[in-house]
Amino acid sequence: MKLVVLWKNNPEFRIIVSLFVLAVIFYFLSLTTGDKSRQCTQVGGVWSKKYRECENIGLKECFNIGGLYNFCASPCRHYREENILDVCEFECTKVCEFLRLSK
Repeated sequence: MKLVVLWKNNPEFRIIVSLFVLAVIFYFLSLTTGDKSRQCTQVGGVWSKKYRECENIGLKECFNIGGLYNFCASPCRHYREENILDVCEFECTKVCEFLRLSK
């Protein structure tokens, strides 16, 4: 309750909280961008430069190198074919994904 009152009545408090939130956002953005290929191979993964992914690593390793973990990604996730079921069988692939700021 006191935080709500501080937020409403104290502009300095709003500025401090806003700067803190921005710092946290920029920290996590810095973790997910940059060259991750070396870190991926060091933890035993397979790096995909085109899609900025590290395949076949665990949740802990993905978190340590700043990625977003997908425990059950499709091995056919990058195919653009309409009849994907005819070409690919579904089985889970562990993928650590990173932000792509451009295509």
